[in-house]
Amino acid sequence: MRRALVLVAVVGLLAGAGVTASGADFTAASPSPGNAFATATNFNTVAVAVTDPGAALHGTVTLQSTATSERGIASVRYQSSPAGTGTWTDACTATTAPFSCDWNTAGVVDGMRDIRAIAVDQAGYQQISATVASRRVDNTLPVVSLADPGAYLTGTKTLTATGSDGNGLASLTIEYRPAGGTWTTACSGTTSPRSCSLNTAALADGSYELRARAIDPAGNVSDAVLSRVVDNTAPTGSIPAPGPLVGIVSVSINAADGNGSGVASVTGQFRPQGTTTWTQVCLDVDASYGCSNLDTTPYPDGLYEARAIVVDRAGFSTTTATITVRIDNTAPSSATLTNPGSVLKGAVTLSGTAADAGSGVASWTAQYRTSPSGTWTDICSDATSTYSCSWATTDVTGGTYDLRAVARDQAGNTTASSVISAVRVDNTAPTGTDVQTTNAGTTGQIGTNDTIRLTYSEAIAPASILTGWTGSSQAIRVYVTDAGTADKLDFRNSTGATRLNLVNTATDLNLAGDFVANATVFNATMAMSGTTVTVTLGSRISGTLKTVAANGQMTWRPHAAALDLAGLATSTTLVTETGTADRDF
Repeated sequence: MRRALVLVAVVGLLAGAGVTASGADFTAASPSPGNAFATATNFNTVAVAVTDPGAALHGTVTLQSTATSERGIASVRYQSSPAGTGTWTDACTATTAPFSCDWNTAGVVDGMRDIRAIAVDQAGYQQISATVASRRVDNTLPVVSLADPGAYLTGTKTLTATGSDGNGLASLTIEYRPAGGTWTTACSGTTSPRSCSLNTAALADGSYELRARAIDPAGNVSDAVLSRVVDNTAPTGSIPAPGPLVGIVSVSINAADGNGSGVASVTGQFRPQGTTTWTQVCLDVDASYGCSNLDTTPYPDGLYEARAIVVDRAGFSTTTATITVRIDNTAPSSATLTNPGSVLKGAVTLSGTAADAGSGVASWTAQYRTSPSGTWTDICSDATSTYSCSWATTDVTGGTYDLRAVARDQAGNTTASSVISAVRVDNTAPTGTDVQTTNAGTTGQIGTNDTIRLTYSEAIAPASILTGWTGSSQAIRVYVTDAGTADKLDFRNSTGATRLNLVNTATDLNLAGDFVANATVFNATMAMSGTTVTVTLGSRISGTLKTVAANGQMTWRPHAAALDLAGLATSTTLVTETGTADRDF
């Protein structure tokens, strides 16, 4: 006990003299004189043992250990070294229990490595674990290939794979699956090359994937994948009855191959009815199968037999059922249209005659076109021998048209009547239907990029609004007259010299709001689309603007000089803005 007291006194003197104690911790006083304190080497109570991560390592490996200390473990640092060299480099560090961390083995060279752990407690004491020796790091993928068995798989196919790896193969497997499905093993082993037979007849036709997979002892995986089609079924085909054939025609052929390899070709054949020799008339490899541009004119009118041979890409073929078709290249002998008059309106009865000495008249059709050379459009049709039908002229825009009749026989041959020219259709005068604006800037304030849209009941001739205008974008000016809470808007040409035929008078477009403090002028453009003239405001030339807070509804009285395409004047009936009342700009 005396020695312990003396030691304590010495320590106290040293501390008083500014001497710092060592890291050794003294034990508490013991009632046993023979066990007064522990030596410094016994104060390191750190114990650490690294867990074997396995014989073959690749990618990211979790390193683990058991580490304890009376003072608590602060960290465990893991290291690796080329086997037997003692050249240690840090792998990763764990600071919280259970003291595991991830080691990216790609950061070291493939080969044999030693692994250890260094544990440090809260007082700074440390211990180094025993070394886990000679663990193989292998991040090199094996090499694998799969021989191509062909694009289309029929019957039994031999599948062959080869693989290699510097450390040998753990497995070499050949597998197959429906595209996107579950892999099925065809054969597996550890030697290379590897071959196995695949009976595709036991599989449903469709797209499949074939895979050779090589795995090395470290778990590295390499795949070789081929996408192929299983096809053990012949294609299908048929020829829809086309009706009588005339001139150069296209005869469609139905061809399909289900989920198989797809149709490779379709061959069309025909022969005169009652004969035995088939003649090839077309070979088609496109998806819209058939005989295109088949010229029937070299063949005499009469009945023929037709069939098709459908071949898929796997080599299977099918011959369709035979059908009977008629070739008829003789047009109707006549067609006439009785003149209905020079000016038409409302419902008009059109009538005429037709004759055909061959397969007979199938239809008599009245047609019109925009005079003098527009595209012919069907008006109405009749299939009875007293050919007549009614034309609702209100269904077309007023104007000048040419009329004719077309007789069509059962084979599709046609004969047109003589043309009745310059028949005018004129039913109604145009009207204004709506006036609208859009705002592109400050709400309630008229300004640049705002628009005014004037809509008519039908298309208006642009030149009747401004001489020479074609309807495309045209520079104009917009004049806003200060009229208290009902400012007026008018339109003129680009110099301001000529009023446009858009508003009946200069005060007949009422904005229903106080938008300007005095007369205001804008540059603008106008363009016509369909039945609407859209005016887009540009820069302000003069005047002072106001901001309108109250809602209102505009009114517009169209100008009578605005003409529709038939030359009819526009009604000057007042138009009120549709929709909910708003501030317009």
